[in-house]
Amino acid sequence: MEDLLNYTIPVIEQLADSPMLFNSDIVEQTQERHDLARMITAYLQGDSSEEAFLYAVSQFLKTTEYQRLLLYLPLSSLKNAPKWFRETYLDAWYELLNVQDARENFFEGDTFEVDARPDGQLERVVKCAHLTPWLLEAEYLGYSELRNILLFNQENEVLLRSFANTWRMIKDRGLLAKYEVCELEDLTAQVGQRAQLEPLYISEKRQKWLRERDSRTPEVLLTPNAKLAGPFSPNITPLWNELEMIQAGLQPEEIVLIGGSRLKGYGVETSDLDVFRLQDLTNNPAMKAGSPHAVHVYFNTLWLGGSGVTNLGETAAKHAAAYFRRPDRAMALERLESDLLQYRLLHKGFSRFYGGYNSAAKGYVEMDGDCPFYDDKYRSLATELFAKYVFIPTIST
Repeated sequence: MEDLLNYTIPVIEQLADSPMLFNSDIVEQTQERHDLARMITAYLQGDSSEEAFLYAVSQFLKTTEYQRLLLYLPLSSLKNAPKWFRETYLDAWYELLNVQDARENFFEGDTFEVDARPDGQLERVVKCAHLTPWLLEAEYLGYSELRNILLFNQENEVLLRSFANTWRMIKDRGLLAKYEVCELEDLTAQVGQRAQLEPLYISEKRQKWLRERDSRTPEVLLTPNAKLAGPFSPNITPLWNELEMIQAGLQPEEIVLIGGSRLKGYGVETSDLDVFRLQDLTNNPAMKAGSPHAVHVYFNTLWLGGSGVTNLGETAAKHAAAYFRRPDRAMALERLESDLLQYRLLHKGFSRFYGGYNSAAKGYVEMDGDCPFYDDKYRSLATELFAKYVFIPTIST
């Protein structure tokens, strides 16, 4: 059956299986990365020691490009960690205090168009600040450290508000003395309450999203036994007939890239396939190979070629290599992270696959607590995905 399709597996899987396809310069670093990923995966699946897990995580946290793994580590893994890990973790955490994310990416995905926002901007958050209750509980931080951070960042409204989001939870759990929380609240008082923005208009796309969100119709997973942490190529079996039809409609030299929730394992019968024509991508400056906005398209999709395409794997490798020397690699890595860990998986896919979630911050709307982000099962899955697939090799210029 497989001979009937002219396809190649996603680049993120090829990097693990066949790095020589890309460039001999990346083999060693790719092997090192996947050794660390295996250590992390083994622990999360109960097959390795916590010490090995913490060592592997620390190697990620020591590398600026991969410090964002910190955002997804299971909250339970913070407790009882040795001093050397705590120091590495905090070094990375302090660095991430300088990073602002689109807030909606870490919640339910209720993101309306920028031109529909009264201020024309996406709301921002310093997401690592939302981990403060667990860092206090595990004694990574205390009152004096938090006070110093706030005192030295009085002009940073996004950072102050991000910390202010955590005060209610900290008070409820008695993680600081009442007078200490009051003093910290005084240092963030100027930012006020979080503004609840309403869209200037509701687009057709958002209407569809709202209908799907509020639908009570049971959703049937296409691959209920999928491993959401990959590899994704085994999930093509229920897509086979559609892929054959797509291929039948291609010109002999035409190539398309196919992705979406169905390939990643949490798609349902009504989920769409994302189909990108390579020629269209190449002709679009924002989507051609090398653009950080399009990296997920080149790395996280199945490549499908017409009957005249004989070098599909090499073509995929060539386009992926356009990212190996880019100066804006950090932006590209965050786009991979968003595609694999946030879009669809956090917003809908995880709950769909597991029948819900168990948030450790449930009820704390200030922290966007009613979502899978604070569920350790989601966080374990996200940690494994990050370790395995949020990766772009480097080639020296």
